[in-house]
Formats: sequence, structure tokens, C-alpha cells
Amino acid sequence: MKRFVVLVVIGILITGSVFADVVKKTKIEVSFKDFGKFTSEQSEKLTSEKKLTDSKNKFKGKGIVGNLSGKFFLKSGETGEMIVLPEMMIYRMNHKKKEYRIEPIEKITSEEDATEAGYGGEVDVEEDEESEIKIIRSEFTVDDTGESKTINNFSSSKYIVNWLTEWENVRTGEKGTDHLVTDVWTTPLTGDLQKARDEEQTFTKAYMKSIGIDADSLQQTILGTNWLALLGSMSEEGQSRRHKGSNFADEMNKIEGYPVIIDGKYFAKREGGAEEEEADEDSGGGVKGMLGGLAKKALKKGSKNENEPAFTYYTELIEFSPFDVGDDVFQVPANYKKKG
Repeated sequence: MKRFVVLVVIGILITGSVFADVVKKTKIEVSFKDFGKFTSEQSEKLTSEKKLTDSKNKFKGKGIVGNLSGKFFLKSGETGEMIVLPEMMIYRMNHKKKEYRIEPIEKITSEEDATEAGYGGEVDVEEDEESEIKIIRSEFTVDDTGESKTINNFSSSKYIVNWLTEWENVRTGEKGTDHLVTDVWTTPLTGDLQKARDEEQTFTKAYMKSIGIDADSLQQTILGTNWLALLGSMSEEGQSRRHKGSNFADEMNKIEGYPVIIDGKYFAKREGGAEEEEADEDSGGGVKGMLGGLAKKALKKGSKNENEPAFTYYTELIEFSPFDVGDDVFQVPANYKKKG
């Protein structure tokens, strides 16, 4: 079953009170070893029923694959996405060309669709009985460092999340070590931040209901922890490496507050095993599919230098507060031309 990277890159999720509208600004950086770096600055405005996201995206590719990715899939530019739940429609805008198209909000019909859409985050599932992957070692820990500092006016505390897995492919003899190290800085949910988060959750629950996802899945998005599903999304081995059991929940419960910075590095080491010809990956799904393909290739190659990450991602919360957005914000500019 194909698993593509959760859209950590472009947003990592919509998460939404009945108190006020919300303005949220974030910065995102994702780097693929040997392929390039994707950056995005996002500004979100939302109410309990509508959300507008404007993004300034830039991709700097490396090599042939990276340059082709930047030309056809990870295009730099300014885009907008407006989700209107009462209409069950999504408006996608190209600000440079002053064009827009409209797509219906459709229900997700399968577990795989949910994973590719960025929901579900299967971190607590049983291993496939027919899996060729033998888990040799699996460790998951969360450490409260006790460090604190102010980041973008948010009083923040630091946690370190470590996820280490050693495995062997019993058919090919290939062995691998995957190590995800993530610094997570969080800020207490109090005052205006609490109100903003409540409004964000209200929108998200309504949106998830509209696409047929159980609202309980929201639990994983509260702390922005869906990046952990990357382990189960970026490679074939991931299907046997997903963490399970109470240890995961117990460790994650150590993290308190709302994420201000998520700074992750993914190290992949591969050795042994026969070389196998890879089938071409379906690049469907636009940016999601392409990013997933790049991540899989980066992890497949691994690294001779154990200190060089195959994949890195960084998200930073710049602003997050209640604000009277106004309904006139949720309109396609009158001079934009409809496409399709």
C-alpha cells in the first residue's frame, strides 16, 4: 500500500471556539538530502466555518530530480486556499496569475485516503503478519529538558522526542536504522492563546466531520504531532515500524502546551541486501505525492554519514491570536478569473 508523507510541509494540518476569529502565521522548512529544500510562509484566517490560507512558497532543487520537481510540482509562488464549510467547497487561488478554481469537499472513503490526506497518523497499529521486516530494536522517548526561553513573544519550554528503530528485511538481508530526533518547544495554553486554539479546534472538528473523519482523530493534531506519522508514511519498512502500545501514549503525555517550534531530523542508514529495481512511483496527489516520493527516495538511499539527516523539517509559530477577521475576508478577489 502506498503511503505518502503527511503534508508536514505545507501546513501540517488545520487544527480550530466560539469566542472569536483567529489569525495564525507560521513558517515551514522541509529539506530532502540530494533533492532540495522547500520553504513556506503561511498566513491563516479562520472562523468556526471558514478558513483562508495564503502561502508564499519557494523550492530550491538539487540535481536533475530536484530541478524537475521545482519546475513541475513544487513550484515557487504565492497561492491561496479558502475552505468554506457551509458551501462544502474549496477555492484554490494563484495570486500571481490572478486565477482561481473551485473544488468540492469530498468525503474520504478509505484508511489509505485518510493517511494521504494527513489524518489518521497510524502510530498504534498491529504489524502485518506477512511483513518481511523484522524489528530488531524499537525505542520511543520524550524528555523534558527543563530549558525555557521566549520565542516570538511565546514563553516556551523544550522537549526532545527520540524515535529509534533497527530492522532487517528477512527476504533480502538488508538492514536499516531509522532515527527521528525532534526538538519541540511549546507554550502554555492560557488566555488569548487558549481562545484561539479553541476556535481552531472548532473549525477542524467541523471540517473533519465534513470529510468523514472521526473527531477523535483530532487528538493527534492538538500538539501538532502528526509529523510522527512520517515514520509510517515515507517508506515500505514504515508499515512494520509504526509504534504501538501504551509506551507511545505515556511518553507523548509528557508534552504540555501548544507547539511553537517543531524541529525534526530524520536519519536513515541502510546496508546489505540485494539491489532491487524500483517501480516508478505514482506522482499523483500534486505536492503531497511529489514530496512523499522525494522523501521515500531520500530514505531509500540512506546515508554513509550517520550525522547527515536524510530528511529535515522545521515549523515555527510566528503569531496565533483571536482577531476580528470579518466575513469580507472570505471572498475571492473580484478581478480573479475562474479556471476549470
